[in-house]
Order: sequence, then structure tokens, then C-alpha cells
Amino acid sequence: MWATHYPPASHLLEQQDLDQVAWRSKPSWFILAKQDQTVHPDLQRFLARRMNATTIETNSSHVIMLSQPDVVIDVIRKAAAAVQKGQPK
Repeated sequence: MWATHYPPASHLLEQQDLDQVAWRSKPSWFILAKQDQTVHPDLQRFLARRMNATTIETNSSHVIMLSQPDVVIDVIRKAAAAVQKGQPK
């Protein structure tokens, strides 16, 4: 994770036009880490609801891909299968 992590683009928080974001027109899935101490779970819930995401909650920290990789791969597989069938979410 360290090798691929980088700071966000400097203009990211200044953008005003959010009409073109992918989650407005594409199906989304969200894994909510209930034990996250980096991004509060209530904020995660708000973001998931706003994007109308299929949400899976699990008892995990911020790095769910390390602590619960089986959950992550299961969600990826379910999302891919739903999109292939043309059945978002």
C-alpha cells in the first residue's frame, strides 16, 4: 500500500462541477469498515447512501483489504457478476 499511495491532486477539493462523477450514473458498491478510526463510519454511511451504493458493513479497520481480503474479493465478484448480468446492485 505504501508504494502506491500518493497525495490527492491539489485541485481535488476545489472542484465545483460534480455532475459528471461516475457514481451518479453507474452502479456502486461500498464496503463500510465499522471499526475505522481514519474515516468515521457515519461519514462512510453518508457517502454510501449518497451514491446509492450496495453497502456491506463489516467489523474492520481502515485497511479492510488487508484485514479481511475475503470480504473484499467477495464484494468485487458480486459487483462484477451483477454488472455482467445487467442487474446493477
